[in-house]
Amino acid sequence: MVGLKAGLVVALLAITTPAAASPLFASLDRHGKLQVSDAPLAGAAAFDPHRPFVPAAPKPVTRIPTAKAVAPSAMPKAASRWNPMIEQVAAEHGVDARLLHAIVRVESAYNHHARSHAGALGLMQVIPATGKRFGASDLLDPLQNLRAGTAYLVWLHRRFNGDLNLMLAAYNAGEGAVQRYGNRVPPFNETRHYVEKVTKLYSGLLR
Repeated sequence: MVGLKAGLVVALLAITTPAAASPLFASLDRHGKLQVSDAPLAGAAAFDPHRPFVPAAPKPVTRIPTAKAVAPSAMPKAASRWNPMIEQVAAEHGVDARLLHAIVRVESAYNHHARSHAGALGLMQVIPATGKRFGASDLLDPLQNLRAGTAYLVWLHRRFNGDLNLMLAAYNAGEGAVQRYGNRVPPFNETRHYVEKVTKLYSGLLR
């Protein structure tokens, strides 16, 4: 489907884009859809309208701040069941376990059977296309879900140069949305509320 959309974009731009037009940049959003802009995008590849777009492989990622355990007293009761697994995945990816707890709490309230109207699944509410992109075959399996969601977070951390707000905004709305708004948190009420809520919970766990 992405290849077909890329081909359609190529065909349209080949007709409408003058040879001397400004350079274009392209990337895939959270749902695997092609995003094209005339503004430089963080992590995006240069886009030639006369050639099919092939997304570049992600660069090696950096580590999100040192993984930390969460004190049992700081966790809601629903979190206790998943804390060992969250700490395991956090250690595997070099991510702060407290950040994962904040995201899981906002995304699913620790319900590993959660399904959204948009098709996101599991503890970290991972979209199937994103899960496949990061190696998950069953997003209702808690360990696969946590690993795929965390791998995506680390990838976003690298793409947005470690900016936590942009990373969270992209996790919620897709990296393409953040890029379209000049590498700023998009003006979507849901996304802004999401970023605020996750960072507030995370800050509380840091104390």
